[in-house]
Amino acid sequence: MLLLILLAASPTAEANAAGMKAYQAKKYPEAIELFRKAIKLGDEEKTGATLKEEVQLTRTRALAHFNLACTLALARKAGKVCDFDAYRSTITEEVEQSIRIDPNRLEKALSDADLTGIRDTLAFQAWQGLSPTREADLSKLLVGVKWWSQGVGVYGSTNDLAFSAQGVTLTMLVLDAEGVPLKNRKVVTGKWSLTGRTLKLVFPAVIPELKRSSLEGTFKDSGRLEFKEWVEFTDSPAECDA
Repeated sequence: MLLLILLAASPTAEANAAGMKAYQAKKYPEAIELFRKAIKLGDEEKTGATLKEEVQLTRTRALAHFNLACTLALARKAGKVCDFDAYRSTITEEVEQSIRIDPNRLEKALSDADLTGIRDTLAFQAWQGLSPTREADLSKLLVGVKWWSQGVGVYGSTNDLAFSAQGVTLTMLVLDAEGVPLKNRKVVTGKWSLTGRTLKLVFPAVIPELKRSSLEGTFKDSGRLEFKEWVEFTDSPAECDA
């Protein structure tokens, strides 16, 4: 749920309030435009007045970033990723901007229902105190994050990985003999183990597309999964590239 702070005679607050009205009316394109306007105005605005007004402006700037993130998340949920650049990374960046400006936004970021769709990102896990630079956190991050392979032309991310305490699920895009993607993706389940930063995936049988039944990779401190003789995975799918 978005919040609204009223600040008299502030162009930033007026744009944010207008964005909130559009959001409540589910006019998401209009809301996105208005929240972006509020952010731009907030970056430019100089109150030159009281400390209280300066504080209010800072809170409103943070709120505009947060409101934009929430609205982009809803646009993403509605399948409008490419229309509004509603990428997972864009949404988390707006939330992080909000938190940088006003650290009190963190608690709301962790609980806001509008942001449910980005809870399986590295950024969200970082807001909970986890980091890929610490080996002790890696197992929790593997399970808490959804992973996608790098994009391949018009196909986007052709593989994704989902980890749980019970095992790992690999979902693959499979092409027919003419290079046309099959309607249904191939799903294979297996087991995983993590020793230090070395990640091993073991499947019950050889996967024809990979010509192997096991894969070994590294959980990099940058937050990427890099597999030997295969592909690299991140927490964001390739979208809108073609």
